[in-house]
Parts: sequence; C-alpha cells; structure tokens
Amino acid sequence: MQRIALGLAVVLLVAVGCAPATRSTRLGPLPDPVMATRMPRPPVAAVPRPVPARPPIAVSPETLPERLERSWLPPGGMARGRWKTIIVHHSAAPQATPQSMHEYHLKQRGWDKGLGYHFVIGNGQKYPDGEVYVGPRWRQQVTGAHCKSKSGRYLGKWRPDNYFNDHGIGICLIGNFEQSAPTRRQLAALSQLVAFLCDHTGISPNDVYGHGEVTNKTLCPGRYMSMGSVRRAANVALVQRRRDTQLSATGSDSATIMAR
Repeated sequence: MQRIALGLAVVLLVAVGCAPATRSTRLGPLPDPVMATRMPRPPVAAVPRPVPARPPIAVSPETLPERLERSWLPPGGMARGRWKTIIVHHSAAPQATPQSMHEYHLKQRGWDKGLGYHFVIGNGQKYPDGEVYVGPRWRQQVTGAHCKSKSGRYLGKWRPDNYFNDHGIGICLIGNFEQSAPTRRQLAALSQLVAFLCDHTGISPNDVYGHGEVTNKTLCPGRYMSMGSVRRAANVALVQRRRDTQLSATGSDSATIMAR
C-alpha cells in the first residue's frame, strides 16, 4: 500500500513540477532593451556592480577629436545658405533614447522620416552622457520636425510658415529640465556642437534659442536650462575654436616656409 501511495506522489509531482526547458523557446525573442520605455527591475537578490567613473568630457575645442567632428559633417556636405538658427529642446523624458523618440515620432506622430530632431545629446541613463547622436535628417540635410510655426513675427522679424523647421537645426537634450538640470557633459557637448555648427553655417550664437523662446507655447527646454548661458558658452567655444584654427594654420605655414 505504501508503495502505491509513493508511486502516485511521484506521478503528481511530475505533473505539476517545473516547466521543461524547451518551453522558453516558444516565447519568442525578448524586446530590444534600447527601445524599452523604462528600465527593467533587477532581481531581488541581485547585487549591483559598481559603475566605473567615466573620464571628463573634453571641453576645449582643441581637444575635440577630429573623428567626432567628421561624424557631425553630413556625407554630402551642408546645404549652403539653408540653416539660419538653432533650436534647443529637452525630451521631457529622462529615460528616452534617440531610438525610442524615433519610434514615437514615426508611429505615434506619423512623421514619415521619424525622429524630428537633427541631433540628440544623451544624459547617461539609457544613452551615454554627453554623447551626440546624429539623426538622419541632418545626414540628409532635410527639414526638421521640432518647432512648428505659422507665418508671423518671431524674435523681432517676420518669418514665413514653418521657418524654424525649414531653416532651424533642432538639438534635443535627453532629460526633463522642468525637474532637474542637464548634466555637465550634456552642456559641454552642446556648446561644442553649437560652436561647430555656427562655424560651418555662419549662424551666430545669438541666434540659438530654446523652443519656448520661439513659440511662447511650451516650457521646452525647461526652467533648469538657461538659454542665456547656452548662448554665452557657445560664443566662447566658437571664439576659441576659430583662434585654434588660425593658430594651427599659422603653424602649418611656418613649417612650410622652414621646409623650403
């Protein structure tokens, strides 16, 4: 009798036990973590590993890697005379990524080219802190979708329909700057990028505006983003950049003369 009871217990245990290992293969692939809207919760027993500190981002234009600048240049060159101003935004979502914003603009907004900004600067949460993402609209030198406007008077001048999308370079910093300030690396990257764009397009740092400064219909890029400070930092970076370029050219000329 005991043997019969034991046999039944074994059968019951097998029937309600762990699922076979092959079951997981029927669940399909996991979603891409880059596209997730929020970070997955770690296991309860997991012990977080210490994250090594990143070295400070290079602030001086003379130390900006040439390969980085080359990545900011569109393959076919910049459209001459097209770009007149730069518009700064925040994502309003601290855990956004260029990919998640692209998906949102493509599928929710219905924009056929997806990501409406020309550049995106990461904050270190789900995209590297201070890293500049170059969007397809910039690589293709096409109209942005970041600052819609009707014809009218803006910033003291009359502008035609959609002027700030057609002639404005859109830069979005990831974060919600109504709640907290951008990171130091984001601001350093922004000043370098703006100086680079001003140097190549002829835009003045004084023509760099926050989204809300243009339309007066949004708080973007947030109260913790000082556009006055952004313009001043960009102007300093541009002056330094041009000075270094001039010194470099002078040094090359001197080396040529000495070689003769």
